[in-house]
Amino acid sequence: MWAILGCGVAGGLIGQWLRRSTARLRYRHRPAPAAPDVTPDATPDDIDEQALPLPGARWWMPLAGALAWAGVAWRAETDWRAYLLWLPFVTIGLYLAAVDLDVCRLPDRAQLGLAAAGLLAGLAATWTEPRRWLYALGWTLGVAGLFWLIHLVGRGALGFGDVKLAATCGWLLGLSGLSAVWAGLGLSCLLALAYALVRRSKSVAFGPWLILGSLVAGLWLGV
Repeated sequence: MWAILGCGVAGGLIGQWLRRSTARLRYRHRPAPAAPDVTPDATPDDIDEQALPLPGARWWMPLAGALAWAGVAWRAETDWRAYLLWLPFVTIGLYLAAVDLDVCRLPDRAQLGLAAAGLLAGLAATWTEPRRWLYALGWTLGVAGLFWLIHLVGRGALGFGDVKLAATCGWLLGLSGLSAVWAGLGLSCLLALAYALVRRSKSVAFGPWLILGSLVAGLWLGV
């Protein structure tokens, strides 16, 4: 119980720090100026993110951090490897979710950090079971391939950042088997659909819901 409370407080403090850090909007960028005789096609890189509306107070970040860290501690009471696998995921994932909700983009540097942390944590958590690595690698490629296909068919409606994030989630969930992978992907899609219906929006940032769905499935089904 004390571990859960302590992790909840720590997660809330980290969420508040991330909230204050992202409030500076340093992740927003301006497009490179085009030559006068060049009219580039509209792409995400052409959007002046500095001109977008402010994202608001983002009060949800400390709350989400507290709940996520407490959830990891709850799962770790039966399997300590939850700390190793999911604390880096929820911490970096909270930052990615905030940015994606604001500018519909998942920064590559944070994605690289998340992927590296997930890979090393997965190898360390299952170092006595190398067969799991092969299964997880297979599901990583399968999930990434599926999302890449959706990205191509939808002509970018699903961003390539979501493809890269899905690969990381596929690796972490794949360590727990097929049921965890399908549960994480299915829950992520349901959450994104519910959010779109509530907001009455035809397009939503998928990254936050992929992170949340993967976390819930990972803690529920464990390693």
